[in-house]
Amino acid sequence: MKISVSTGYLLARVGFDKAFKMIKEAGFDAVDYNLSIDLADDAEDIRRVTGYGMSEGEFCEHFTKIYEGISACGLEVGQTHSLFGDRYYFNGKGDMYCDITRLNIHATHLLRSRYTVIHPIRTAGRLGDAERKECHELNLEFYRSLIPELERYDVIAAIEPMWKRDADGNIRSSTCSRPEEILEFIDELGSDRFCACPDFGHLYLTERDTGIGVGDAIRKLGSTTRIIHAQETYLNEDKHTKPYTYGTMDWDDIASALGEVGYSGNFNFEVGGGYFENYPDRLLPEALRHLATIGKSLVL
Repeated sequence: MKISVSTGYLLARVGFDKAFKMIKEAGFDAVDYNLSIDLADDAEDIRRVTGYGMSEGEFCEHFTKIYEGISACGLEVGQTHSLFGDRYYFNGKGDMYCDITRLNIHATHLLRSRYTVIHPIRTAGRLGDAERKECHELNLEFYRSLIPELERYDVIAAIEPMWKRDADGNIRSSTCSRPEEILEFIDELGSDRFCACPDFGHLYLTERDTGIGVGDAIRKLGSTTRIIHAQETYLNEDKHTKPYTYGTMDWDDIASALGEVGYSGNFNFEVGGGYFENYPDRLLPEALRHLATIGKSLVL
């Protein structure tokens, strides 16, 4: 099993060349390339990061150069992360959100990856099982609209469990927090273009509502899990930090569950500022090496 790390935070902090050089030298085999416009500071940057507004030729050239740079470092793009979208969808920008998601699928192909994470939409009232039917129908329509693009570019969309804050600011379950809902989507969509991407931190945060621990959620998802977001978090914050930081998640059981379902994809860490932000630049390489060491220990 190869080990992988997400790129979003590192690219924003140190830039393309330094980030990928450090990732490779730390011992990683692959990256999870962040296509989200959360990396963008302004409208011009949105076009640069996502390709939205580029001509087709410019778009292909842009992401081909990114792929070539990553490949030159001896890394592969094991997966990408498409636009984080429901806030755009419900701010009158639904068409733009869908257009950029389709471009993200094309970009994933140009980066020589087969998988992109596409979050399910959380409707305004989707907390726990509230608005479940309305939310479910909206997501079926959304995902179905992507099938032609997924087939055209030979890409598989991974559905991730989500959470949402209640009126008191507490993290609660939401769209796809229960593995059964992800399985239901995959079944109803009736296409081999969809799989599961369990986010271990998200599953941990919603366990108090769902009653399903991270390891058991992985077991329920079974062979539908093709990629993962490995991250540790704590109580009421989605920290996206390294395993063993808080000692609240059972990483031995998580590793066992992955083995039981025959998972053979990359062991991908979706970590960012929650782990790296307090390290000075000179220690970022060491922080990455430590993360790689943890990854190697979990895939043995």
